[in-house]
Amino acid sequence: MMTSTQTKQLVVVTGASSGIGKATAIKLATMGYHVIAGVLSMTEAEQLQGENIEPFVLDITDDQQIALLVQRIRQDPDHRLLQVLINNAGVELNAPFELLPLQEWRRQLDVNLFGQVALTQQLLPLLRESRGRIINITSVGGKVALPNYAAYAASKFAFEAASDALRREVARQGIDVVVIEPGGVQTEMAAYSGDLSLAFAEQMSSDQKALYGAMISKAVGSQTAFLKHALSASKAGATIAKIATKARVKARYSLGMDAKMTLPMAHLLPTRMMDLALR
Repeated sequence: MMTSTQTKQLVVVTGASSGIGKATAIKLATMGYHVIAGVLSMTEAEQLQGENIEPFVLDITDDQQIALLVQRIRQDPDHRLLQVLINNAGVELNAPFELLPLQEWRRQLDVNLFGQVALTQQLLPLLRESRGRIINITSVGGKVALPNYAAYAASKFAFEAASDALRREVARQGIDVVVIEPGGVQTEMAAYSGDLSLAFAEQMSSDQKALYGAMISKAVGSQTAFLKHALSASKAGATIAKIATKARVKARYSLGMDAKMTLPMAHLLPTRMMDLALR
C-alpha cells in the first residue's frame, strides 16, 4: 500500500496540457513525485516544464504511443516503479441526442472510455509490481445526465461502470481503483465546451432551432454562470493529488459543491422529480 512518503516514484497523468490534469501534475511534482505528463503535441510539451515533470506525447487512442509509454517506464534509468496512473484525458462536445453526428458520439466514447481502457490494460502489469493505484476522473455527468450532454454523459457513465468492475477484479492484487467525480471546474475545456455548443446551434436548421435552440442556450448560460463561482483547476488538482497519495482511500469521491449536492439528489429523488429539477 502506498504512503505519502514514497516520493520520487513515477506517476502518469493523462490530459496534462491544461486544466485539472495540468494542475494535478504540477501539484504531484511539488510533492516530489516524478510525473510523466501526457500531452498531445510537442508544442504542449514545451509549455509544460518544471522540476519533476516529464512531458510525454501521448494520445491514449494511439496504441503505438501507449507502447512507447510502457517502454519508457520499463526502462526508467533510476529503476523507479509506476505508483499511480491518473486517467484524466477527455473530450467534450455537447449537443442534442438527436442531432449530434454519430462520428462525434464515437469520438467521445473513443477518448473518454476506450482510450482509458487501452492505457490501463497496458499499465496494469506495472502497477501490479508496485501495488499501485489507479485514479479515474469521471464526472458528476457519469451519474446524472443533463439535457444536451448525452454523448459526454454516456461516456462517463460507462467509465464509472468499467471502474467499478476493475476495482473488484484487482483488489486482491493490491491495486486500488478510485473514482473521482468532479462537478463544474474552471478549466479551458469547460469554458470552450459552451462555445462549441453555441457554434453547433448556429449550424442547425430553423426547424432544429425551434426544437432545441432554447434548450442549448439555457444549458450554456447556466454552465457559464456557474463556472464563475466553480472550483478552480488548481484546487481540484490539489485535491486529486492528495487522494492519489493517501495511505487509505475510499472507492469514490465527489469534487465541488454542485457534485456534492447533485449526486445525493440523484439517489434520493424519483426519476420524474429529478427530471423536473434538472429541467
